Amino acid sequence: MHRTELERATRERLLDALLVELGEKGYSEIELAGVLRSCDVSVTTFEAEFVDMDAGLFAAYEQLLGRLRRKVIDGCAVDDAEWPQRVRLGLRALLGELAADQQLAQVLTRSYPSISAKARARYQSFIEEFAPLLREGREVSGIGDELPGEVEMLAVGAAEAIIFEEIESGRAARLPSLCPAILFSLLVPFLGPRAASAEMELARQAG
Repeated sequence: MHRTELERATRERLLDALLVELGEKGYSEIELAGVLRSCDVSVTTFEAEFVDMDAGLFAAYEQLLGRLRRKVIDGCAVDDAEWPQRVRLGLRALLGELAADQQLAQVLTRSYPSISAKARARYQSFIEEFAPLLREGREVSGIGDELPGEVEMLAVGAAEAIIFEEIESGRAARLPSLCPAILFSLLVPFLGPRAASAEMELARQAG
């Protein structure tokens, strides 16, 4: 089914409102009527899209994940840049998005994943989507055959742990300033400490 521009805009507005409500009140306190009033969407329109609020929240979370994914991929898409720089640009794009809206950062890491085991698994699978973006590091390392099969995921996990802790502690706004340190955790398995430190310093200089 092809949506009109108005229908797409209405749906996006509704999904954004659901995320705001989730972030402000938590899952147990969400009031659908209040969400619909805030974004000027009728009950009929909502019910034509979703079987219930959980389905709406799932779609809203998917919209958020898609937005973040595009930011990272677009940030990495610099054809004439070397691999470490592309990783840095993609990381900086992600950190900038999370810092710009701390409530949505909390929705990403806590408010939605805490709803259920299925929601937590969706968050984890989103994190795992970034591992393939590091695969080129095997070629750059020169010792790709010697690296563990799960090295990309280990690197992503180390970076995610730092980001998660900052968001959980209410410090999402300072994430861009941590880009050099987080970049180091992503690059060191492939480049080694010395080269990863050099890239960290370049990131610090770039601001």
